[in-house]
Amino acid sequence: MASDPRKAADVAKSPLPKKPPATPTELVDLAVEARQLRAEQAYEQHGQSAKTLVKHEHFRVVLMAMKAGRQCQEHRAEESVSAQAVEGDVRVHLTSRETVDLKAGNLLALAPALAHHFEAVGDSILLLTMAWTGHRGARTH
Repeated sequence: MASDPRKAADVAKSPLPKKPPATPTELVDLAVEARQLRAEQAYEQHGQSAKTLVKHEHFRVVLMAMKAGRQCQEHRAEESVSAQAVEGDVRVHLTSRETVDLKAGNLLALAPALAHHFEAVGDSILLLTMAWTGHRGARTH
């Protein structure tokens, strides 16, 4: 049975390079990684540093350290994103002018294409998990 070329055009390849794990599992010590991020020059100079902890074809996990008062510029992800405050307090500003306060232990899931930016209320560690389904949603203007 021949495949429909129109359907194949709806599926996009991930822009992220695939990093196959050395083993079927990856164990990350977030406390160790957070200490390393806070020791980086970027954290001292700019109040923020980040590291990609896991990068697979359809999945990425990033740990970010932010000093109190630091804001990340507004952005949007094409796919679903979750943000978890590991330490501290992070305010998430949404385009609807709504804000969500993430305190340590809270997790916020964001729908695809939802514009947002982060503001560290206190020195904070934020864990971001991003999905990549390979399907591009219909765009509206």
